Amino acid sequence: MQSTDLPDSAAIKGWQRCFIALAPDVGTRDALSAIQVSANARRVPYEQLHLTVTFIGALSVEQGGALAEALSEHGIPLTPTPVMHVEHWPSAAHPRLTVATLAMTDEFVKLDWRVRSLMIEQGLPVDARAFRPHITLARFGREAGPAGHPADTPVNLLARFESLILYSSTLARHGARYRALASTSSPGG
Repeated sequence: MQSTDLPDSAAIKGWQRCFIALAPDVGTRDALSAIQVSANARRVPYEQLHLTVTFIGALSVEQGGALAEALSEHGIPLTPTPVMHVEHWPSAAHPRLTVATLAMTDEFVKLDWRVRSLMIEQGLPVDARAFRPHITLARFGREAGPAGHPADTPVNLLARFESLILYSSTLARHGARYRALASTSSPGG
């Protein structure tokens, strides 16, 4: 994994709100950005589209470096994966997210198992939630009301991923901003 340079303040505090995610390639980002979302939703910025593999939380710089090194040693190639539907989670009547769901392939099962195993090996907490491969396209505010377009829309798209990234997330007024801390070469290998 390649690490990015950290500002001195980050080296003192460590990394906050960390997660591991797959970054879609340009063609996949372009196709995902062309999918219609409700007018009352806030679209995820193009450069921040990702598929979260696991949430971590806070990491010290030492923990982050060790995790980045471990991830780089165990890449799992991913073939293009079908995007199945565009859905509203938890429901179209009370949406929080618009997501593109992907097929749960054997490769995703292996990736999830490998990342969880590495987290345990590194002495880090393991996300208890089941892995549901999806890419968030838009977020709804608390008072947004029902989604403005149909839920469970089929999509004809094969998603390709160019890297596995260790991110940190910073909450800002207009939504979270993600910063890549380290990344692998293409898992599409």
